[in-house]
Formats: sequence, C-alpha cells, structure tokens
Amino acid sequence: MNILFVHEIDWLRKVVFEIHTLSELLSLNKHRVYAIDYESMWIKDNLFDFGTLRTKTINNLSRAYPGASVSLIRPGFIKIPGLSRLTAAFTHYSEIRRTIIDKKIDAVILYSVPTNGLQTIRLVKKLGIPVIFRSIDILNQLAPSPILAFVTRLLEKKVYSNVDLILTISPKLSEYVIGIGAREEKVKLLPLGIDTNQFKPGIDTTELCRKWGLSNEATVIVFIGTLFDFSGLDDFIRRFSGIIKQIPEVKLLIVGDGPQRPSLERIISELNLRERVLITGFQPYETMPQYINMATLCINPFRITDITRDIFPTKILQYLACGRPVIATPLPGMTALAPGENQGIVYTDNLDEMASSTVSLIKSPERRNRLGRAAMNYVKQTHSYDRIVAQLEATLIEITREG
Repeated sequence: MNILFVHEIDWLRKVVFEIHTLSELLSLNKHRVYAIDYESMWIKDNLFDFGTLRTKTINNLSRAYPGASVSLIRPGFIKIPGLSRLTAAFTHYSEIRRTIIDKKIDAVILYSVPTNGLQTIRLVKKLGIPVIFRSIDILNQLAPSPILAFVTRLLEKKVYSNVDLILTISPKLSEYVIGIGAREEKVKLLPLGIDTNQFKPGIDTTELCRKWGLSNEATVIVFIGTLFDFSGLDDFIRRFSGIIKQIPEVKLLIVGDGPQRPSLERIISELNLRERVLITGFQPYETMPQYINMATLCINPFRITDITRDIFPTKILQYLACGRPVIATPLPGMTALAPGENQGIVYTDNLDEMASSTVSLIKSPERRNRLGRAAMNYVKQTHSYDRIVAQLEATLIEITREG
C-alpha cells in the first residue's frame, strides 16, 4: 500500500513522536510510506536567506527505527514571519496533489489543520482518495494567540466534518471532535502505541549514571519531555526541598528542554538545589529507555488546562512500559483510559499531595514493584505497537476498499 502522512511540524527537528514511529513501522511492514511536513522550526542560514519555493526530498529517512524508510517531501516557503505559513499553504497544495498522483497514494493520514489540512481535504475529495485524521491534541489550544486559536477552531470544524475517519487517542478526544462537528459513526479510538521491545525494564544505565554523577543505587525521580509552562515542574521543584528532608539521597532528573527551562533553572538556583535537580536538555531518542530505567519512579505534574485536559502524553506509556510507577495529575484524557493503580499510575489532585505520595511510594518498594508489574501488563495489553499497527493496517485496508 502507498501511504501519505501529512503534518505541519518539522519532521527532522521535532522530538520523535507517534507520526515518526507509525510511519516507520508501516514502512518496515513493506508499505511504501511518504510524508509531507512544514519546517515549522525554520531559521535563516544567513541575512539573505529568504527561503525557496522549491521542494526538497529526503529518501530512506528513519528517526525511530534503523532500517525503516520514509520519503520526506518538504514543500518550499518564504522565510519571512507571517509569510512563511501563507506561502507554505500554496506550495503544499501543489505538492500534495503531485505526490498523490505520482506516487499512486492509496490513503492519506492527516495530522494537521491550519497549514495544509483544508488543502489535503480538497485534494483527496477531488482525486477520490480516502483520508484519515489522527487526533492527538486539541489543535486550536496550541495556537500562539487568541485570534489564531479562533481561526484554527473554525478550520478544525471544516476538516473534522469532511474526513472519512477520525482516529483519536482517548475517549475525551473522541467527545471533543464529535462536539466540534465530526459524525459519531466516523470517530474511532486508536490508543497511542509504544514499542515494548525498545521501552522495557532491565536496561543497563551505568554509563548514563556516571555521566550525570548518579550511582546505580541512587533514588531518582524522572520527568521526560518538552518543558512547557504547563509542565507543573516549577511547583514540584518548590516542594522538592520537603521531599529531600524525608529522603536525603533523592534527586530529580529532568530530561528535556523548552521555553520553561530558564524559569526552572532560576527556581533551582534560588532554592540552592543545583546538586539535587538536574536538567539534561534534549537527549537522543534512543537513550530514553535508559533514562527511564534510571528512575525509582516517574512523574507527570501537568497543570490541567485547555491544552492538557484531554491528552494522553506519550511519556506516560514510556514510563509504564519500562515498569516504572507513575505519579501524575489526573488529566481527564488519561483517567478515561488508565483509571489508576491497576495501570501503574497514582493520581494526585494537587502538588502537595504529589510530593507526599512521592515520599510514600519511594519508601514502599513492595508497592512500587506491584505498580510496575501492573504498568507493564497494561501497556502490553492495550498499547503495544504490534497491536496498534495491526489495527491501523486493518483500518487502512477497510477504508480503501470502501473507497
């Protein structure tokens, strides 16, 4: 089958997430996979670099799985703020059309709305190709301004009401897309997947422990991910001195980077926690299982906002697949799929409770082991990539036959 993935993020610079893993796994299953992206993280190479309208193609690309092969197609655009996405909207239309025709695409998997969503919808309708929308976020909540959020919401309504199928990652997102205009019979649940051959317990962490000055027996709390203002890490760090008083050997390892990092580093300095709280910056994707295996337990202290309310962060599955118990904010998108300790997760309603639960869990190895076993069992039954990719392939076959 010839499959086209369409997104509006930078395929090469964005941290590895589902669109990379699903596309590469499909390629390893002998499908011919193509992807169209938008270089959302563009920078000028020099003062006179104004971009180009020419298309660039990178063949045999893999970021998550060596041996995978995705052909990445990058329509050109003008490198001027305000004009970059506007010009991309035009170049994407022509490039999506050319790719569908030249590569004899059987089905399109669409992840985006504002930059190239409507273009994709219009083209697949005209060319008679089925399109699946993959819903992993409430996209209008990711917009950088209220005006753009309003426009994106209008575009979401248009896209969701015109695709052939929407696959959401949680029941809460299903409710959202139906509420915004999708037909209920066209919305199905496809949970996030995780590679349990890659993310698993028992991985050697000696080298990384040495790198960050940690002993193999250290008590380590781990958070992995992009550092956004809704992370809740600022409030957790403010309570970390209280955790240290009860567990003197504990350290907090934050694996990631992002806009919140300067403020986190300021708090760490103000509280004199530089030897206790470590921020690694972005690390290679293939090292994530090692970092998680360094953990005694993992945390996700996200604030509940319009952005986070209905999501199920991929990091949670990575933690659980490695057999690490998780203490987390009860995001409705998470609790709808993974209600609690039977899935290896302890939910807490506020940061004070999270701090006290952290201390309690660190002091209870038997409970941690029980939660770790429950975590791995849940992931294998519900989120293993063997299961998820098989479901996606079956859906693609069904939708192309219907077309």
